[in-house]
Amino acid sequence: MSKSPKKKRDTCAALYSAGIQCSMPTVDGPLWCPRHNEERLKLYANYKAHHALLDTLVDNPACSDVTTILGCTALPLLKEWNDCLRLKYNLLTRCIEARVYFSERFFGNDMDFGHKAFWESLVKKRAEAERFLYYVETRAYQLILQAQNALWVLDRDPDAHDSGDCSGYEDESLGRDASFHSIESDRDAAIDDPLEAVLREKSKEFLEKIRYHDERLEVIYAYVRRGIFTEPALMFLSQSYDSVMALLNDDNLDLVTLEKIWNAVKTLCVHDIRDAVDDVLRVNREGDYVMVLGGKVFKETSGEEWPLHAWGHMMAIYHCYSCLRTACKTMDEVIAMTRFALFSETALSQSCIKYEYGFDGAKELILAGFIPSDIPLSSPRHSIICTDSGSQSFGPMWEETKRNLSLYGSLSLNDAKAQAFVNGCIRHPDLMVMLRKGADGRVIRSRPVVWTSRKRHARSRSALASVPWEKTRDVVRCEDDDLEEAQPSGWNHEKIADCLMVVLVDSGEGNMGDFVRKLLEIWCQVYHVKDKKELYCALETTFVEAGELEQCTCGRHEITFTPSITQGDVMNAYESLWGTPPPPWLVENPNRFRLATDSF
Repeated sequence: MSKSPKKKRDTCAALYSAGIQCSMPTVDGPLWCPRHNEERLKLYANYKAHHALLDTLVDNPACSDVTTILGCTALPLLKEWNDCLRLKYNLLTRCIEARVYFSERFFGNDMDFGHKAFWESLVKKRAEAERFLYYVETRAYQLILQAQNALWVLDRDPDAHDSGDCSGYEDESLGRDASFHSIESDRDAAIDDPLEAVLREKSKEFLEKIRYHDERLEVIYAYVRRGIFTEPALMFLSQSYDSVMALLNDDNLDLVTLEKIWNAVKTLCVHDIRDAVDDVLRVNREGDYVMVLGGKVFKETSGEEWPLHAWGHMMAIYHCYSCLRTACKTMDEVIAMTRFALFSETALSQSCIKYEYGFDGAKELILAGFIPSDIPLSSPRHSIICTDSGSQSFGPMWEETKRNLSLYGSLSLNDAKAQAFVNGCIRHPDLMVMLRKGADGRVIRSRPVVWTSRKRHARSRSALASVPWEKTRDVVRCEDDDLEEAQPSGWNHEKIADCLMVVLVDSGEGNMGDFVRKLLEIWCQVYHVKDKKELYCALETTFVEAGELEQCTCGRHEITFTPSITQGDVMNAYESLWGTPPPPWLVENPNRFRLATDSF
């Protein structure tokens, strides 16, 4: 190792990760305080021990030849080669990190040429071991899939969906500086190799992240399987475990493997999460699949209609409304997903697409099934200005403008109440409507001209009143193509054309808040209720009684939950929630599921 500076100091020269010196008092003139001096010695001793073990390793020529590896047909032999290469890779990594840590924290990173050359040789050897590991894991991956007749996994396009970065998971660094502590606060604590402490801390972080949302056990298991089954190294590793929890509870997993598992899970896109939920909830268990950690990962989605609570599973993992919309294939799914977000009051990011607006009644308007493209703030509805009409005219020209408020939105073609709502809008004296049922439907207008603004002109302000609005030709009208703006964004950011598209124009008085209240009154008429509170209650009660919502928040029902204490209750609750019989481990220990959900 590099020689330490010979200059004597009164304070410790050890550096924190930010480059700040410890500055604690030294004892008997060394460069380090007692704690850091012992850490330095333990770090060096462990480095020497790992290096000695590395020197005793005997390379297997067979697992260092790409042709031999790719031609191997025996999975046990590949596992033996993988264990050998993995051990070598981990020892090299430990030696490399110890040298870097030692030089940066204790010697100011002043490595001379010889030490740098040796460190670079270790890096080169690790890269070589990593290369052979890749071929061993890839070949094992092929054999595992071939044995299950699941080679279709290899044909998946990893870039088919943009994973984005809206899930809410953070990309953190190595974690807290576990090696540098205050002597006063840790006077009686056992001093450990600082690198060991950092690695343990990081492993703990990964395990905590991977076990996130444990209240939704089966969905999370399917979610982890989705992260593993496309990664050759992790798929190879999974053959040694019979369940997801068996893998995640293995305290012997090295940091590299834990980080690989976490990265595989973290980078899943919203479409993968939808597939994971479908793996659990689907009634039809037939079709192509691959077994991963005791569960099926299906090639194709079931296409079955989801219960409302299924969207809660997705929101527990992915926290961006705009991204969740890209997983919706139909208008009904957009409505269901948005309803769950509003009923459950789930706080989702609304970076591009919104579902919450600041207008009174907007929430109930959307819950009823009207999905607006936007609800903008009001603009001035009336204005009069005087303009200079140019040198060819005789004097100024007065211009009066009348503007209407408009909303673009969509509803379900499968909801009879949606058609009743549109009919109510057509009958309303203040509203003009333009609509189309589906992409191939004809455009229907409630009036010959559905207009958003019009102007009339006169030589004087007083003369404007004598110009009939009906005769003015300066009119901005709604065209057929405007209905495309009413289509909601859905799967892969594509527009969903199979819906009831509407443009609603308010030619009456008032601002946007008044417009929203007019539409809300029409929904109340459709549902035969008096006001928005009763409308909310009518909408929510349907899902509460169906067991799709966990609680009723409308204030008209008291829902009491009693923890399940008998095996039969747990079994029935599981089958009701997931639509499948409970697994054997739950039958043996029904309290395991109850306690996991009680912690939420």
